[in-house]
Amino acid sequence: MSPEAAPPAHPSPADKEKDASLKEILFYALGSVEGTLSNPFFNLINTLMIVALGMNPVFLGLILGIKTLWDGIADPLMAHVTDNARTRWGRRRPFILFGGVTRVLLLVAIFGFFPRDPSIKTNAALASEQTAAHATAKATDHTPSPVQASPAAAIANAPIPTPEAKTGMIDKIKLGIAEFKAAGNAYHREVIIYLLAACLLFTTLGTFFNVPYYALGIELCPSYDGRTRVVTYRSIVNKLGGFVSPWILPFCFLTIFTTVVDGLFWYGVICASVGVPATVLMVRYSKERLYLPPSGKKNAPGLLRSIWLTAKNVHFLKILLLYKIIGYSNGIFAQIGLFLSIYWVYSGDALAGATLGGYTGTLAALLTLISLPVINWACRRLQKHRALRYGIIWMSIGSALNWVLINPAHPYWQLVLPFFFSIGISSVFTILPTMMADVTDIDELRTGARREGMFGAVMGFLMKLTGTLEPVLAGVVLLIAGFDSTLGAHQAPETILRMRLMFSLIPAGLMLLGLIVLWRYPLTREYMAEVKEQLLSRRAAQAVADK
Repeated sequence: MSPEAAPPAHPSPADKEKDASLKEILFYALGSVEGTLSNPFFNLINTLMIVALGMNPVFLGLILGIKTLWDGIADPLMAHVTDNARTRWGRRRPFILFGGVTRVLLLVAIFGFFPRDPSIKTNAALASEQTAAHATAKATDHTPSPVQASPAAAIANAPIPTPEAKTGMIDKIKLGIAEFKAAGNAYHREVIIYLLAACLLFTTLGTFFNVPYYALGIELCPSYDGRTRVVTYRSIVNKLGGFVSPWILPFCFLTIFTTVVDGLFWYGVICASVGVPATVLMVRYSKERLYLPPSGKKNAPGLLRSIWLTAKNVHFLKILLLYKIIGYSNGIFAQIGLFLSIYWVYSGDALAGATLGGYTGTLAALLTLISLPVINWACRRLQKHRALRYGIIWMSIGSALNWVLINPAHPYWQLVLPFFFSIGISSVFTILPTMMADVTDIDELRTGARREGMFGAVMGFLMKLTGTLEPVLAGVVLLIAGFDSTLGAHQAPETILRMRLMFSLIPAGLMLLGLIVLWRYPLTREYMAEVKEQLLSRRAAQAVADK
């Protein structure tokens, strides 16, 4: 292997190419608490607004799509700034501190000033509707309750309203646009505009935090296995936060809050009280590594060239494709599972469906937390790419089991799913970032520059650019399935069938495409050791030349 570009700038004298201590890694991982707690807010907007406000899922998907697109545009700009910044506090930590503190405080303001209207269903009204619905069902027939009945019986015995004439997907989208423009929907328009502005501001502040934070994670441990160690501990902290996120919906639906928006506000207060000190401690105790000397700035590629060099890296593109295969397989169909649980398994009982989701999510967080040391061991024993293959297969099995285990007759069968799916998804999203860290060493050998921030940002940009369609498609697949929020628990049998297919067998098959990408993956431990030796030699030579 021969150098392909000018040698890179040498690291600072303090950098001994040693992995960070356990204490430093733990403080770094603590910094992810803020994002773990705050990010679920906007992932839940679709569900909350559909259930409480009866809004069209396509337009809420468009909001998240625009948010994702803006996020992708802002990331490379922030990466170029942080990769080349020179401040007395470092090139990463000042941005991390500003973004982490202001983003979580913003959430409190967003839901504190959220537009209110009498049309928002109160939590007490939602609870009363479910109580009345169950009482009516028991009084009008003698069949088992929806939780105990068979899937066919649960649908057949429900009082289904007389449906309107069938319309295609395009017609439904047109109807949704017409509904949005209707004079009587002024409040919905106000909410959509408000959420769009809030999402864009939240995303901008998130960029200040996320780009330098993940770049700092690559710098902490330069070794092949050390990088897996950093991601593992970061994932452990994320999973601890994951014990909270499944309960956001049940928390927001509690009758102690007037509406779900009030629940979100108070959860935001909790997030701020935890996220702010966690971010400050991380910035205080995590050190930066692999600085470029001031003279090295002239050797760094400009913004557009840096983006181009990153985007054409073949190893980078393979990892991007893996992210998108897994992301699309899950993201497009994810919300279908919650709607199946609420409207099919529990016949429209939002609190019961969200509560079961909370139990399932808590078990999933526990299992993924327990599995992280095993994943770390598997990466050392089998190497990263081989461990990833097993994770994809295991996750695909879990997805396929949704067909059997989401069942009105046995609602708690869903607790089996985390033993397959969540462990698989944990291995995928633990291993892929460590593989990306290896790619930055290949890039330094070829370009002569350390560009951890740009790699994370371009990855984020391309993922978000392609992911812009994901929330839109998530709303569209509901329309393709025939889902109608106005029907509540009285969805047509063919709608339930299509939703079950979209939440089980279809994504399971799509995930297995990732095995093709991993065929003969070249960045093995041995190859990366050779790359590291060449980089150390080049840095030593550059250090002598700069004296």
